[in-house]
Amino acid sequence: MLFTIQAFAATDTEPPVDLLFAFVSDEEVGGDAGLPALLKNGDLNADACVIGEPTCEKGRHSVTVADRGSIWLTLEASGEGAHGSRPVLGVNAIDRLYNAVETLRERFGTQRLDIDPDVEPIVEESIEYYSPSMGEDVARDLFQYPSINLGILEGGDAINSVPQSARAEIDVRLTAGVHTPDVLAGIRECVADCEGITIADVSWSVGTAEPPGSPLVEAVASTAADVTGERVFRRSATGGGDAKTLRNAGVSTVEFALGTDTVHAPDEYVPVDVLVDNAVVYAQLPTAWQFQIDQ
Repeated sequence: MLFTIQAFAATDTEPPVDLLFAFVSDEEVGGDAGLPALLKNGDLNADACVIGEPTCEKGRHSVTVADRGSIWLTLEASGEGAHGSRPVLGVNAIDRLYNAVETLRERFGTQRLDIDPDVEPIVEESIEYYSPSMGEDVARDLFQYPSINLGILEGGDAINSVPQSARAEIDVRLTAGVHTPDVLAGIRECVADCEGITIADVSWSVGTAEPPGSPLVEAVASTAADVTGERVFRRSATGGGDAKTLRNAGVSTVEFALGTDTVHAPDEYVPVDVLVDNAVVYAQLPTAWQFQIDQ
């Protein structure tokens, strides 16, 4: 993005639209110190936005046009303490909690999601994009069913005692277009059937999607295809970030950046030639987007 700013300034080029560059923090956790602060203060008034999140791997290019909804649950379990030598005299809170998580996976996690017909083409292209790395069946299940991950499990004081309390944090992801409150209601019913289990905290979001044929998507996909000479998939992210916040604020948004297979890995990096290609794509986007708007 900085190279793009320099390119316009160095060549004294007037872009066909007004350009605004925003650099924020907290994207991974949706923190209020990042993008929400700009929106709240009215500092980000835009018709469209391209987030520079790496969305490509070597030989596999894509623009992210959708993200998944989420439900973050904190479950608490109560039991009865006892000595580890006589566990039958107690009730193990960790066992209760783990059984509740398994019940959630078996009862709720096997229910196929009700996906909006407008999102189905994005799902199919996403499955095609992810299949080489995870297999078609796994990729299909990822979008057609809820994904449930037990991220934190805490409880117990000592190896020789029966824990009387335990806590778990669970990450549930849902395909764009699925009505999260309806899914959350089903989860609450499921948890209510688990003895000694309560929902201590919950936060949720609804997945969003940009129409695959929108001017912004067409501009990014066509420009990236011209620069790379390769196909550019229009797919959903497996997670969600600031794009969701922007779309909910009425800003047409996609994620796009060329990258490598090291994204989110310990040795994450972007080669210089890829950085240059990104700058070339970004510099051409204002004209490409204006062209699509005028069509």
